[in-house]
Amino acid sequence: MDASSDPQIALTDAERFPLLDDLSFLNTLKQDALAPKFNFKSGDRLNAIQLSKVKAYKKNYYSTKLFWNEGQTPIWLTDYVQWCFDTVPFYQNKGNQFDSFPTMHRDDIRKQAPLFVSNEANLEELLVYYTSGSTGAKLDVLFDAVSQANWLPQIESVLEDFAISITESSNTTAIALICAQEKTLTYASLSTYLGGAGILKINLNPSEWSHPDNAKKYLEKYKPQILTGDPLAFMALLALLPELRPKAMISSAMKLTTGTKNKLEHYFKCPVIDVYSLTECRNIAYATEIGHKVIRPDLFLEIFDEHHDVPLPNGKRGELVVTGGSNPFLPLIRYRTGDFCSLKIVDGIPYLIDLEARNPVIFFTKSHLKINNIDISNRLSHLPLAGFKMHQRQDKVIEFTGYSNDISPKEIIQLLNVVFKNDIEIQATIQKISQNNTVEKTQYSSELLDDN
Repeated sequence: MDASSDPQIALTDAERFPLLDDLSFLNTLKQDALAPKFNFKSGDRLNAIQLSKVKAYKKNYYSTKLFWNEGQTPIWLTDYVQWCFDTVPFYQNKGNQFDSFPTMHRDDIRKQAPLFVSNEANLEELLVYYTSGSTGAKLDVLFDAVSQANWLPQIESVLEDFAISITESSNTTAIALICAQEKTLTYASLSTYLGGAGILKINLNPSEWSHPDNAKKYLEKYKPQILTGDPLAFMALLALLPELRPKAMISSAMKLTTGTKNKLEHYFKCPVIDVYSLTECRNIAYATEIGHKVIRPDLFLEIFDEHHDVPLPNGKRGELVVTGGSNPFLPLIRYRTGDFCSLKIVDGIPYLIDLEARNPVIFFTKSHLKINNIDISNRLSHLPLAGFKMHQRQDKVIEFTGYSNDISPKEIIQLLNVVFKNDIEIQATIQKISQNNTVEKTQYSSELLDDN
């Protein structure tokens, strides 16, 4: 977050948690001698009406998950789209038929955010989330307390597939978001939805702690039930060898390789779940052997041609497009995610097949044989890589930078030589994972154009 984006109005803890009378556990989390130098104050701000809406959201969409069958649309879609046409300025004067409605892009939201606010939204409940812009231009996302809190029922629905539940108690830590960055917001908070259970966001960077061992000791003391974060942060946590046994670890934001997943599960003795989510609408699906299993009945997912506003049939690969959500400050109709996959319905549940973040990139051997980045990802997935960047120069040389504490550049070169049929020059470096990483998300890039 930029300094200019810092909150301008400070709320009291009573205003952050209007339904929680006992804030003693919050004070314990913040004032512990082992605690980090928290730099932010956060609270869910749920009042009684808002909490009832979060609970209704869970009941309506997750008690019995009803998606859609091939060739059909969800039962809620017609009413939702009409509501958007009637109350959201951006969607007005663009026709009133969903089948012919054009797709929209991230830039539409970035440049015209106020036009996406429904005239039924309560502006007094407005919250703003500032993204880092690590995969593109910075995007400020508007939401309210209810749509923010709805991420918890979404996470619960994922955990239910693993027979895991979060204990609701005012003296336990439910979730800890683990970061390993140079700088980020950190805080101790509570969840009204989870009965006052603790919510932590911590940064493992030693500069944020009074003593380098305190991060490990603090987590061991408060034993969060669920750990969330990205693979880099989880591998940085693993390097501390903490005595933690969470119920589950939920990885997002970066690609989780099978090698990293196995390493984390072996040490922490719990499922490590790879969740696909977007800042614009939160959690969407999680990785399984079939593909990414969709968890959100309140989202309608389509696959579109990358360059034209043409929906593709199930089984065809293209760009994932999203309609729906529960945020009155950002209702989505046919929003292009910039991520690519195909869609498959299995026993009434949608799966995203071969999901790959961002635009597909074609690489070439010296003999100009095409290599799809999906094939590269599949090969690399067996290695304990927390992330990587791969670029092909104009002279076809491959430049690879990986983040791992367990593998060598030689291993990367050997594997990529197999993928590229021993017909490529590769320059590989491996950077060690630390508690204050300053790396970007996994990405592919090339200076060569696919001329078909």
